[in-house]
Amino acid sequence: VAIINYNCNRFLLLSLSSYHINANFCNFSETNVARLGQVAQSSTYGNAKPENAIDGNRASNYNQGSCACTNNNLNPWWRLDLLKTYKINTVTITNRQDCCPERINGAEIRIGNSLNDNGNANPRCAVISSIAAGASQTFACNGMEGRYINIIIPGRTEYLTLCEVEVDETNVARLGQVSQSSKYGNAKPENAIDGNRASNFNQGSCACTNNNLNPWWRLDLLKTYKINTVTITNRQDCCPERINGAEIRIGNSLNDNGNANPRCAVISSIAAGASQTFACNGMEGRYINIVIPGRTEYLTLCEVEVDGTLSGKSCPILLTLSKVIKQKNMKEILLAWLFKSDNLKNILHSNKTEENHKSTYKHYLVLLK
Repeated sequence: VAIINYNCNRFLLLSLSSYHINANFCNFSETNVARLGQVAQSSTYGNAKPENAIDGNRASNYNQGSCACTNNNLNPWWRLDLLKTYKINTVTITNRQDCCPERINGAEIRIGNSLNDNGNANPRCAVISSIAAGASQTFACNGMEGRYINIIIPGRTEYLTLCEVEVDETNVARLGQVSQSSKYGNAKPENAIDGNRASNFNQGSCACTNNNLNPWWRLDLLKTYKINTVTITNRQDCCPERINGAEIRIGNSLNDNGNANPRCAVISSIAAGASQTFACNGMEGRYINIVIPGRTEYLTLCEVEVDGTLSGKSCPILLTLSKVIKQKNMKEILLAWLFKSDNLKNILHSNKTEENHKSTYKHYLVLLK
């Protein structure tokens, strides 16, 4: 049996025996809660079953067998049942690469707790205008709550093809260290990552600078992450307009206190007491800054939440491999794993066909992302 850290972005489970090989890498946590759920769809085209969209594999060539697809129906839909209610930060969808990427255009993401109309009547998170062929696109759902996540193409007869659906509720902000340009009273920078969205300033859960020129707040994640989204909760009891024009900056530089890093978003406004999510589409960085440039202002942040994963890292793995696997093939398997190669599944299948050893491979599961 191969034992993999279940917090990794992929795992390999094999019912094999005998060889023990250890490879130790970094440990990190990523919560793609889609993999915990059960799926259904309005119809199934060939072998393109709904489970394919949550197999952890973003392979986008339909013939690789990792995409879900309905028949050419009116209002085709796909549904994920998370089995309990979650606060959903983002939904990431991988589109088909080898044909017809425009079929996804106009699809809607719906999230809620109702099964009326098969779940398609739940509140809408996003409308998908388009996703490039083979691309993965992240949609911010701002903490919408629901057990069911539906993707539906309304009002049209179409094939609905989904090569991967990922659903995230991770907040890595609380792993980091914070600082800000100045501190107003007791409104220390740590208040913005205390896990509390309380937005009345007098409750003591907001960070706030003095009335400075170019005020800023910075989160140091200590390592480089791929940032999917940043969610900001604005002050409720006073002055919500102070946040207008603030910028979210992400990168690895501390030039200008980190405020010169690439920009993820400009905050036009956030309603009083509201939480708003900004999609950063995998921007990489150790530092996340929120700065109000070119203005003398108080910067008040009642909560900052960051959804992301460690950049370019693998996880600890313990592989137990069968003696019937040749030394050469063991090496191939390890290299395929370490370099995140889609060839791993093919290598395992080729070993499975060795004569007189088919029973050795009776149970195995490969989940790759």
